[in-house]
Amino acid sequence: MKYGFYKIGLALLLLALGLPLSACYPIVREGGFPSARSQRAALQQDAAHYPVTVTSMNSRGDMEEETFDKPPERVVAVWQNSIETLLALGVGDRIVAGMGIPNEKYLRPEYRSQYEKIPYTSLQNLDMETITMMNPDIIVGWYSTFSARVLLDTDYWHERGVRTYISVNSSSKEPEKTVENEYRDILNMGKIFNREEKARKIVDGMKEQVGKAQAEAKATGRHPRGLIVELQGKSLTVYGKKTLAGNILESMGGELLVPDSREISKEQLIELNPDALFVVVIENNYDKADQILSYFYDEKAFDSVNCVRNHRICVLPLYSIYSAGVRMSDGINFIGKGLYPDLFRDQPGFT
Repeated sequence: MKYGFYKIGLALLLLALGLPLSACYPIVREGGFPSARSQRAALQQDAAHYPVTVTSMNSRGDMEEETFDKPPERVVAVWQNSIETLLALGVGDRIVAGMGIPNEKYLRPEYRSQYEKIPYTSLQNLDMETITMMNPDIIVGWYSTFSARVLLDTDYWHERGVRTYISVNSSSKEPEKTVENEYRDILNMGKIFNREEKARKIVDGMKEQVGKAQAEAKATGRHPRGLIVELQGKSLTVYGKKTLAGNILESMGGELLVPDSREISKEQLIELNPDALFVVVIENNYDKADQILSYFYDEKAFDSVNCVRNHRICVLPLYSIYSAGVRMSDGINFIGKGLYPDLFRDQPGFT
């Protein structure tokens, strides 16, 4: 982690002395530091916007309303979706700790300078006591974030005046992970931080790409047959219809193969003969994507499979298809590139 030990050591020293973190760390603001006039305008906008109420999930999996009387100013964000969604909305200067990104090179280039200004960043979570000292007014994360082994439950934080927001698709209580859930999370973040216009623009951009694929499937009458797997040892774990990846594929007019299966063999992959194969890669293996693809291209038994013959095997980094937030746009484009290579020709693959 770049400057990691320096940053956390200094942060803890400042906290111990009772000094605000912002006194030492530069704050990222769009277009540079705001003028007094723009600050007054922003305050007036906020006054007109709040209070706002959103429906969010608690650590029991129940949906409940949370009301915000003002925009959060000190945010702890856990996992890539949380961090990048806030950066995309232009409120990166509010993040005091951002955890769950293995390397800043996996961030979109336009977010990296903001990310580097966050006082604490790491793949690893801070402990609960340190986060408490950071005095957050909201913690944004996954369902697993608010567990006894990580940061305790949402009730613990609510009793201490700290708001929480859980990505719905990260919850084991949510039976189906959907594109619509991701849209709703982004729009809710826009509402909470008074960035609704930006949030709508992000969501509309994703809907446009999905709509483009749907129109192609309708016009041609063809629904490309796609299979989504993760290589685990010698077995292939299947991402079915209840996963976000599966829902993206089906939303784009593709036919999701073995939608109710959890695992298949090499022999079954050959028999299924998918038009496109999507291989999910988790954080620790992002740097091994080429090796993982080689497993499929170098296996002689796969030579006759359509996706191998036509070079339509695409990597799906976990950040793009699991509680993805703004990075679901990458998942949409990666899957689009595999299903409709001509239509999504200009979209880059994962590197």
